[in-house]
Amino acid sequence: MSEKSLFIAIILVAVLVFVGVLLLLFKSKNKNQEPQKKNTKSPKADEDVTFNQLLGIISNPKSTKNELFSALKIFTDQFSIPPKNNGQLPDLAKSYLKFILIMASHKNADAKLIAFMSNEIKKKNPEYAREIEIYEEEGRLRRKR
Repeated sequence: MSEKSLFIAIILVAVLVFVGVLLLLFKSKNKNQEPQKKNTKSPKADEDVTFNQLLGIISNPKSTKNELFSALKIFTDQFSIPPKNNGQLPDLAKSYLKFILIMASHKNADAKLIAFMSNEIKKKNPEYAREIEIYEEEGRLRRKR
């Protein structure tokens, strides 16, 4: 084999290797991208939404910050924690406090969202301010784990 044909063979192999690496990078980049479809429908404030639907949204670890905010907005607009019975928490109140715990512990809930939640729910349910803080703090601690 002459020097000229050896040089051409080396160049061809180098080009093929380069193209192969580019194809592998392109494939792996596309594989890592998640499809842009939504698996959770974000409810609108004017829709009839049940408390369990809101719990489903905030319990889903894939819910986005916007979906969490939408669920929180509906919760604060449409739901109130029932009054205490002689200092005792009704069962429904415990469920609503669980909502606070789950929201505060969600990986996509940031400090701004949690502060908004705390302020809005305390404003609407002042007799539960202490409980709201306790459940919110427990949620924050869970998120850090």
